[in-house]
Amino acid sequence: MDSPLVRPGFVGDREVIALNFRTAVGEPAIQSKIAGGVNGYITTYAITLNAARSVLEASPGLKTMGDIPPAAFFTERAV
Repeated sequence: MDSPLVRPGFVGDREVIALNFRTAVGEPAIQSKIAGGVNGYITTYAITLNAARSVLEASPGLKTMGDIPPAAFFTERAV
């Protein structure tokens, strides 16, 4: 069943893309390649690396973002 969530993207007055959000059970196999990547990859890598210490120091078990300290490269204030 289609969701009523449809959002177009415009360049000037011309529609260049439309997002039609559909909900479904399971995950369809989607393959995509975008030359040069997508903005945000570097920030994704950065937060993953900066969160490593907090995740490794957490006790075993299922955690939420509220269960571990905020990700930060530095643990003490620079003087």
